Amino acid sequence: MPTRQCFAHAALLTALLIGLTVGATNRANAAEKSTSNKIQRLLYVTVPDGAAAGVTRGQGILIYDIDNGHKLLRQIDIPDIGGTRGVCASAETNKLYYSHSRNKLVCMDLITDKRLWEKSYEKSEGGCDRIEILPDGSRLYVPSGWWSEYPYWKVIDGADGHLIDEVKVAAGAHDTICSHDGRYIYCGCTKFNMFSVIDTTTNTVVKQAGPHSGVIWPFSVNGAGTIGYINVDHFVGFEICDLRSGKVLHKVRVEGLEDQVRRCHGIGLTPDEKEVWLVDQEIHKLYVYDATVMPPKMKMEINTAEKTHGWITFSIDGQYAYPDTGDIIDTKTKEIVATLTDADGQRICSSKFVEIQFLDGDPIRIGSQQAVGRVYPPTGSSTQ
Repeated sequence: MPTRQCFAHAALLTALLIGLTVGATNRANAAEKSTSNKIQRLLYVTVPDGAAAGVTRGQGILIYDIDNGHKLLRQIDIPDIGGTRGVCASAETNKLYYSHSRNKLVCMDLITDKRLWEKSYEKSEGGCDRIEILPDGSRLYVPSGWWSEYPYWKVIDGADGHLIDEVKVAAGAHDTICSHDGRYIYCGCTKFNMFSVIDTTTNTVVKQAGPHSGVIWPFSVNGAGTIGYINVDHFVGFEICDLRSGKVLHKVRVEGLEDQVRRCHGIGLTPDEKEVWLVDQEIHKLYVYDATVMPPKMKMEINTAEKTHGWITFSIDGQYAYPDTGDIIDTKTKEIVATLTDADGQRICSSKFVEIQFLDGDPIRIGSQQAVGRVYPPTGSSTQ
C-alpha cells in the first residue's frame, strides 16, 4: 500500500481544488449568458450495465441529445467493454472515465472519443465499482466493489491511472459521491451499516453516521453535505442521517408496504432539494416525497416500464428524472415523456450514465450518475 510520505503533494493539490472548481463554474455561467452560442446538453449512457443482466443491451456508449427529445445522436462502439460499474467525467481535463468488468478502469477523451488508457486492478485487491472524480479531474476515488472484502477506496491519478493512495473504510465498498467543491467523498458499503465521509485533503475518514438498521446501498446527499438519504436492507423505504451529529434522524417506510422485507435500490434528491424520489424496483414504481418537511411525506407514485436492479438520477437543471428503466420523466408533470432507445429502437436500460454539457465542442459542465442536491451553502463549500 502506498505510504503517506510518498504522497505529501496530495494536500497541496487539493488546496488548489476549490479555486479550480470556481473557475469551471464561472466559465459555465458565462457560457449560459452568451447569446451567440448554444449549450448542447448530452446524456452519455454506458452499456451493458453490469448490474442489469437480462435487461441491458449493446456494447459501448450511447449519446443522446437532451434538448431534442433525447434523440440518439451516435454510439461509440466498444467491443471489449464488460458490464459497466460506474461513469464520471471532468470538464477541466476533457476526460470521461468508466469502470467495467469489476476490475478495469478506462479513460477516454471527450473531444475525440478516443480511449487514452485502460488500467486493471487485481480482484484480490478489490476491483472497480461505482467510481467518482474530483471536479478538477486530478483524482478518482474508486471503491473496491460490493462483492469484495477488500475495505478500501483506491485514489487514482486522473492523468494516467496510477495508484496514489488507498483509504480504508469497510468491506463491500460500493457507491461514491463527491461533494460539489471536491472536499469530501461520501461512501456507502454493502457490508457496513455506517455512512462514511472521506476528507480529500488528507485521504482519511473524518465522519461516520449511524448505525443504520441495515448495510448501505444507494444514497443521496444534500448540497450542503449535512444530510444523507440512505437505502438500507430489509424494508421498503429509506433512512435519513445527520452528518453533523452522526445520528440517524428518521426511518421512512412506504405506507402500505410496512410488512415487506426487501430493500429499495435507488434514491435521490432533486437538484432543488424539494423532493426525494425513491425506487421500488421489485414492483416497477417510483415514490415521490415532499422533502420540504422532515421527515419527508409521500406525494405520489409513478409506474415504470421495466423491472431492473434500480436507480435514479436527474438532469443538472432538474427538468428530467432518469431511472435505469430507460424512461425519461418530466419532473414537473411526473409524466414519462420519452424513452432511451438504441439505433434499432430497442429500449436501453442502464444506471451508468452522466449528463455532459458542451459549448462549441468543449465540455463546460458535468452532471452526476448519482442524484444529489444542488442547493449549496452561501460560502460555496460543503459543511461537516
